[in-house]
Amino acid sequence: MNIQGVLKMYSRDKWAWFFIPNMILFSVFLLNFIVSLLISSNVMMYTGGVSYIFFYMLVMGIMVVTQTFPYAIGMSIRRTDYFLGTVVMAVAVNVLFGIMLVFFSVIENATNGWGGRFHFFHFPYFNDGSILEQLTMYVILLINLFCMGLLISSTARRFGAKGLVIAVISVLLILSVVALLVTYYSVWLDIFHWFASYTAVQIAYWLIIPTIVYMLLSFALLRRATV
Repeated sequence: MNIQGVLKMYSRDKWAWFFIPNMILFSVFLLNFIVSLLISSNVMMYTGGVSYIFFYMLVMGIMVVTQTFPYAIGMSIRRTDYFLGTVVMAVAVNVLFGIMLVFFSVIENATNGWGGRFHFFHFPYFNDGSILEQLTMYVILLINLFCMGLLISSTARRFGAKGLVIAVISVLLILSVVALLVTYYSVWLDIFHWFASYTAVQIAYWLIIPTIVYMLLSFALLRRATV
């Protein structure tokens, strides 16, 4: 079975890839919108409910290997085809989600927050660029989070629960040391100024590098993982 077979396998699970994330996202949107109507205020109301879709992609990346890897290998799918098919599916789905987020962001901005100063999809800074730049930013961020989840699940598949715990603890220790060094040398403001000097899409471009690293590590781990 080739990459097309892997894509066909994923396309059968439309609920996990399409329906569930959209149902929850727009349920959160509707709930927040109703609350905004009940609050009498002339101030713009911003909610972080849209961040759900980004966390969902991270979780999807973690779940996909657990749910499909043993089945795919049992169906004589090559590990390379499985990995490439998974990445292609993730890119296609996240492009669709990116288009959807930009579409509703444009409508929300044009209607001044759906007529009630309510902002769920459109935010300053993140949506300051052109439509193409916004789409690029969303797609890169979504794919980055999916691949991060893919790396987590691939690590668990290759080394087991103990190996994953060791990897997580190691990453947390490294981040803690970095945070301590940044605090010790008082460079937090410099870091914030550096981020502020770039647009959202320019910062998103930097995420391409770790995304590629996540992919390469995931591929290497899955090639040696047991079923």
